[in-house]
Amino acid sequence: MGNLEVTRLAAAVGYTIPESQLDDYATLLEQAKVAFDTVEAMDDYQPIPDIGMTPRKDVYLPPRDDNPLGAWAYRCICTHSNPRSALLRGKTLCLKDNIAMAGVPCLLGTDTFTGWVPKTDATVVTRILEHGGTITGKSVCENLSRGAVSNTAASGPVDNPYAKGYSAGGSSSGTAALVASGSVDMGIGCDQGGSIRIPAALCGLYGFKATTGLVPYTGIASNDASTDNVGPITKTALDCATLLEAIAGVDGLDDRQIAGSPFEQDVPKYADILRSMDLKAGLKGIRIGILREGVELSTIDSGVREKFLAAAKVLESLGAEVKDISVPIHAQSKAIYAVVSKMGNHMGMLGRATGRRVVALTDLFEKKSMPYTQDTIDKMNVVSKDGLIAGELGWTSYPLAYPKAVNLTRKLRDMYDNALQEVDYLVMPTTATPSNPYPLPNATLLEHTNASIGKLENTCSFNGSGHPALAMPIGFVSSKEDSKIRVPASLQIVGKYWDEAGILKVAHAWEHAQDWRQL
Repeated sequence: MGNLEVTRLAAAVGYTIPESQLDDYATLLEQAKVAFDTVEAMDDYQPIPDIGMTPRKDVYLPPRDDNPLGAWAYRCICTHSNPRSALLRGKTLCLKDNIAMAGVPCLLGTDTFTGWVPKTDATVVTRILEHGGTITGKSVCENLSRGAVSNTAASGPVDNPYAKGYSAGGSSSGTAALVASGSVDMGIGCDQGGSIRIPAALCGLYGFKATTGLVPYTGIASNDASTDNVGPITKTALDCATLLEAIAGVDGLDDRQIAGSPFEQDVPKYADILRSMDLKAGLKGIRIGILREGVELSTIDSGVREKFLAAAKVLESLGAEVKDISVPIHAQSKAIYAVVSKMGNHMGMLGRATGRRVVALTDLFEKKSMPYTQDTIDKMNVVSKDGLIAGELGWTSYPLAYPKAVNLTRKLRDMYDNALQEVDYLVMPTTATPSNPYPLPNATLLEHTNASIGKLENTCSFNGSGHPALAMPIGFVSSKEDSKIRVPASLQIVGKYWDEAGILKVAHAWEHAQDWRQL
């Protein structure tokens, strides 16, 4: 290695090597290069799925006339020839298109790269198949799996099943649209700031971001490990419980699975718990807190607020003790989340995320062309571009912001935990605003970003704090843009770590008492 190259590398980290030491550094870097070359020449080591037992049949890209909502990415048929359980027997499912499924192309909502056909299966894919489910395809996700509005995928917008031209949310837009339209029985979404719960809320579904680590994220394209979650999007609380039971539990591969994550055999039988409920007993003895800061939002839609308060009255009529409760830091949680998300994801987008003990999707990294070019960045949506540029601002001008925000996420957890000593569950609107028309292609950058106002305020904080949070439908509200159009409203239930069963019981009791479609 020549001295000019040594000088260039040192300058890139802000150091000028004394001329007398250049030869020595050249020797050291040659030694490092041997290690890099050795690893680069070795075969990769990813889990190899049993394609013989789980053949991927009829893999194809559906034409638009066979894809009316624009929600399908690639279609396929995949079942296990000898599943170990019948938990999901007879159920069809779709997977958000950032989830690796060997042999099925993964678009990741982008055209910044093409041709990624994963070689491995995500753990959730393996478990769905082992429990008897049938995977019928991949569902469109937003561009690079970022954004809360369903118009950013390179394949085109995803329509809300309740209103054409309206957002299905994001970034698990396709999953929610397909489940809500009846194209599949259930689906899997991923959530880094609300990307399961927001689409579920806007499409009248149940969407569960479970306790951090309950469901392994292995084999899924990551935004940032500290906020990554994967979970169910379904039509009913019972379906949500069933799918969560199938995919939860330690897999030994995902370092996001923190202390307390149960092994597969110890995962609660969520579906049986709901089936065995005495629904006549209602919610007697349950304490529920209406999170004041989650309702008193400047962005809140009056119809959403009214529908939420009516839904809280139903909880009270079921015997729950319902009262207001305050967690002041909730009002600052979006700022804390933004720092962690933008600065953390920035390093991942640059291919510099480190410190992990996971299954690395090296074949995805091969497809990403870095350093980025003008053409590559032009193909990103505004959320990804903003994250990339804002992340650079953070690391260069606010270097203490990231570690401080990491500490503040622990404060968030502690403050919610304190509130959850006073009550068993916190409730608030999932989104402060309902579905709205997605921006047209010629919209300005600010029109694109303003379309997500009111969507993340009550969701992103629980990605930071790690608490389980379930979105559930509670009725319809009128669209501000067209009063003749009615779109779903949603309530979010948040509970203590690992109390998914309790959250599902509250939702199931409410669902049994009310048909949300009539409200």
